Amino acid sequence: MHEPLLDLRKLRYFLAVAERLHFGRAALDLRISQPALSRQVRQLEHDIGTDLFVRTSREVTLTPAGEQLLEDGRHLLAAARRAGERARRAAGQDRLTVGFMLGVQVDPLLAAFAAARPDVTVRLERLRWWNHGESLQDGRVDVAAIRLPVRSDEGLRMLTLDQERLVVALPAGHPLAGEASVPVGALSGEPVLRYADAGSAWNAFWTVDPRPDGTQPASGPEVRDMEEILAYVRAGRGVAFLPQPVTAAFRRPHIAYVPVSGVPPGTVVLAWPVTERSGPTRDFVEAVRAAGAG
Repeated sequence: MHEPLLDLRKLRYFLAVAERLHFGRAALDLRISQPALSRQVRQLEHDIGTDLFVRTSREVTLTPAGEQLLEDGRHLLAAARRAGERARRAAGQDRLTVGFMLGVQVDPLLAAFAAARPDVTVRLERLRWWNHGESLQDGRVDVAAIRLPVRSDEGLRMLTLDQERLVVALPAGHPLAGEASVPVGALSGEPVLRYADAGSAWNAFWTVDPRPDGTQPASGPEVRDMEEILAYVRAGRGVAFLPQPVTAAFRRPHIAYVPVSGVPPGTVVLAWPVTERSGPTRDFVEAVRAAGAG
């Protein structure tokens, strides 16, 4: 009897759920329906011969088998992607996938690389706060312009690109909305929106928790994108700390963005895996460094 082959597409679907522990959010990110995602994961469990998740009406958790497949599956997918890239390079088809986060300017990085390697096809992929580190570690992107902190920076090399001032998003009618700058201590009574599915370090930095005086802010609702952030802020449900460049694309008449004093700036880095030895990735980093973009 033949052992069933591990389907890489089903494995990718499994990893999306395992990293978020939420079928709905994983389906949204994968751009498929939740029933279809559930069927694929069930089929993978059937192929392997064991349950990978414990599902209840309240939560989804990994079984011991699921925890093992999460660890091994990341390496397997990364190896498969690297094998594909090596095959393309052997055929003379160099390609590079560059990740970026909302508001991070990648134009000068791409221009510097295009001047050095016009023969390489570049594909861009938008990254979020919950997957920017994992996308580099599992090979979904080769190199990325991301914000710190990363859930796990182990195995990543980094080149600092920029620093960004933090601003606070407030309802336009808020007493501090008209100020040129606001000290973080003046916001001590405000609930702060938290970033869903983010690592603890990300939420600590981007909610300024703890505050310089050691106190912790009140927790507001969890958010998953800028539109949710703006809807909650406008409704007075909480305030949000954001990197200043992000706000340029989200000017709204009922939202005020006020620079915050007494907090460190955010940091943008170029990151790539330590184990990455491909010519395009190496050349991208060197082109950025040579152009003085970092």
